[in-house]
Amino acid sequence: MKFRRSSLLSKLIILALIAYATVTLISLQTQITDTLSASQQLENEIVSLTEQNMQLTDQIAQVNTIEGVTDIARTKLGLVTEGEIVFYDIGR
Repeated sequence: MKFRRSSLLSKLIILALIAYATVTLISLQTQITDTLSASQQLENEIVSLTEQNMQLTDQIAQVNTIEGVTDIARTKLGLVTEGEIVFYDIGR
């Protein structure tokens, strides 16, 4: 009788360990999936920010030229060259 009781107890302990291991593995798999998803989102953000950085670098390079300065003076500041006449269309 004692042999069967210890055998049953051993089986219950093993079953509990297997159940614990299964739950732990499922939990870890969920964490891995979430982490991979977050990693992919961060990689996409890095690509987007790198492209934006390249565009800004190009814009900075263009500002350092005469044409760039002239373009900014015309579009942002509304300046004109000497003798130039500006017509504004107010019919829109």
